[in-house]
Amino acid sequence: MVAKMAKQEDLEDGLKIRSRAVVVVDWLDACAHMNVESIDTNKLSDLLCPTHTIGKVVAQDKNVLCVATNVSSANGLDLLAIPVRWIEQVRIIEMWGLGGK
Repeated sequence: MVAKMAKQEDLEDGLKIRSRAVVVVDWLDACAHMNVESIDTNKLSDLLCPTHTIGKVVAQDKNVLCVATNVSSANGLDLLAIPVRWIEQVRIIEMWGLGGK
């Protein structure tokens, strides 16, 4: 197994991740907060939700990375479309000897 790292900048610069590659995506998601009484405008990023998604890349363009978190021949796939600008890093995992090429 070989792991490679990619940052948001790499994806924005046109790095293409091999379709069907297994990835771990670390990204910041939008987050709802209820009953907020004050906001520290110096720490707005703290309001975002750190998120980790594991799955297979099924599509990618300059704005979106699509990751299948579940794949089934009976039901298709469960897809998560992640905005590239929300991605902090991607660990790209290539499996050798398992027919995953």
